[in-house]
Amino acid sequence: MSNKTIHRHIEMKWPEFKEFVKKTDYALLPVAALEQHGPHLPFGSDVYIANGIAERVAEKTGALLMETLCYTPSFSLRYFPGTIHVSDENLVRVILDIVESMYRHGINTIYVLVGHVGAAAACKEAERKLLLNSEARIVNLVMAGMNEAVKTFCESKRWHSTYIHAEEFETSCVLAVQPDLVDMSKAVKEYPAIDPLFGPISIPWNDFCQSGVIGDATLATPEKGRAMLDFMADKAVELIELHRKELSRGRKFI
Repeated sequence: MSNKTIHRHIEMKWPEFKEFVKKTDYALLPVAALEQHGPHLPFGSDVYIANGIAERVAEKTGALLMETLCYTPSFSLRYFPGTIHVSDENLVRVILDIVESMYRHGINTIYVLVGHVGAAAACKEAERKLLLNSEARIVNLVMAGMNEAVKTFCESKRWHSTYIHAEEFETSCVLAVQPDLVDMSKAVKEYPAIDPLFGPISIPWNDFCQSGVIGDATLATPEKGRAMLDFMADKAVELIELHRKELSRGRKFI
């Protein structure tokens, strides 16, 4: 990370905020989860990854950085001890309240950096409700560039084309930002058989996964993690800059 200033909402005083929004009318809201990540990673792995991306994006854009939402849906992992599951409906209401509050004070657009795929549906529903009922806007960036980053920097094969969890990608990213919370002596490799009904039915992951890891965590390194976080942050910045350029041209997203 560089030494550039990050404008953190949680650290501001209200007069600072009032002046800040005169020049910058958009913010970043990381969304993550508190859920099991195998025997070697902490519950907050998604939080640390989302924060790692968000801080990089905040440095590059100058956007206001909000605190990470970490109590979100974790339906598939709800039976693993310690995982917290919040309904989609509750998360939608929370996002709407946050967005409307910030809009009242001069933040017109919030870029939601979704670091937990299980929260993506609720974030999309919140966006659509705003489009129908409000002038405030959110733009959902769901792990922008992740698939390309995994393909470029990871050595292990993926368990599934859609899902990653606690394997080389996530373990590397947490090693890059919170290495003291990773116990690589407990990192495992697990490739469960894929039930043909997985997808059509929301099968809880503890039915087919013993460790909570899907893939190979043993090949993770902090160097890979830093490279992937940088890569995803750059992709997010590209999308934010594209959106802001379209807004400056007068495009209305309604």
